[in-house]
Amino acid sequence: MNNFSGQNIPDIFGSFKYLEYLDLSYSGFGGVVPPHLGNLSRLQYLNLNVGDRYDVLLMARDNLRWVSLLSSLKHLDLSGITIGKHIDWFHPVNMLPSLLTLILTRCDINIPSIKSFNFTSLNSLDLYRNNISSAIPVWLSNLTSLVYLRLKENNFHGRIPNSIGNLSSLSIISLSYNQLSGPIPPSLGGLSSLRGLYLYENQLSGSIPASLGQLSNLQELHLENNELNGSIPQSTGQLTRLQVLWLAGNQLSGSIPASLGQLSNLQWLNLESNQLSGSIPESIGQLTRLQKLWLSGNQLSRNIPASLGQLSNLQALFLWGTQLSGVISEIHFSKLNNLRGLSLSENPLITLNVSPHWIPPFQLKYFSAFSCNIGPQFPSLIRNSTHLQHLTLSNASIRDNIPEWFESISSHLFYLDLSDNEISGNLPRIRNRSPDPISGILII
Repeated sequence: MNNFSGQNIPDIFGSFKYLEYLDLSYSGFGGVVPPHLGNLSRLQYLNLNVGDRYDVLLMARDNLRWVSLLSSLKHLDLSGITIGKHIDWFHPVNMLPSLLTLILTRCDINIPSIKSFNFTSLNSLDLYRNNISSAIPVWLSNLTSLVYLRLKENNFHGRIPNSIGNLSSLSIISLSYNQLSGPIPPSLGGLSSLRGLYLYENQLSGSIPASLGQLSNLQELHLENNELNGSIPQSTGQLTRLQVLWLAGNQLSGSIPASLGQLSNLQWLNLESNQLSGSIPESIGQLTRLQKLWLSGNQLSRNIPASLGQLSNLQALFLWGTQLSGVISEIHFSKLNNLRGLSLSENPLITLNVSPHWIPPFQLKYFSAFSCNIGPQFPSLIRNSTHLQHLTLSNASIRDNIPEWFESISSHLFYLDLSDNEISGNLPRIRNRSPDPISGILII
């Protein structure tokens, strides 16, 4: 965390023969990593992470043989150093039998297909964003001490090996932003220590294995933006420690299982842009810690359950583009004290029926209700929202005067759409609060 403005790492560091800890990360060193660092035979921790500095270039020259001389090394981080796909990084690292942590992110390296290796004690492997184009190597499944595995943002393709399920110590596995295809291996359900499973932005297909319900320690499950189909397994309700469930952007069908109401620690639930049908289960109202709920872009029908009004920690509720019907009244909002974002758009079968004198318990910053039937009055749902920034009420069946209280909520608006209604009266003067006069409020 210094700034040496692209200077070379001094060769003198290679003469500190008793040194055990060397951290030069985020310091703006440039040039070539000095091979003299290989003289530090007692070194246990080496961190040369370039960080997010784009004004300097630190690179390896010809080879990394000097790494193999660091016989005591336990932690190695060369992130951001330009190693290149032509340099063999694996064999020098493979000669470090005590290595516990290996971090080679953004190094533009390849990954070899080998059958034997020495660093069996490795518990953390991070190869994030290296543009590696290959199948996931089978030898990874033999690193049985691994606790953390991140292969995110590469070009890994083919299937996730079933043998990954042998890594019983895994706590975090991140394979997102690759080109992985085929089914999710049911063997992942045997990873009893797993806390985070990140498989989003791939081409995975098939159904979600019911065996994932066995991951009793799981806190985050991200499977969004794949090609998964079938129903959401009932066994998902067994993940009682789950805090984040993100299944958006797939082809999931069937109903939302009532068992999701058992996820007492859930904070974020995103099921949008699937083909889910049926009703929103009443059990959703049991998720007392829920902060954000996305159900948009599905084929949900029937009434919105009144139990949603019990979610006192809910901050965002997005229901646009479904086939929900029925009346929304004050009871649906009774305890939503923390609600900040609400979208009911493109639900023409929903009717809003709240008293014009009702004062909501929340202050919205975002409200979208275009192509809805929330009129004929101007919605009192927003009358308490003095920090409202985005308001879309186009084609909302409103036949009313702009109320006096509208001026009190307009001072923070940067987007306002009241088109295709029968609204009369004077629009209050709306100030441009942006320091940039070009990016002021957009009124439609």
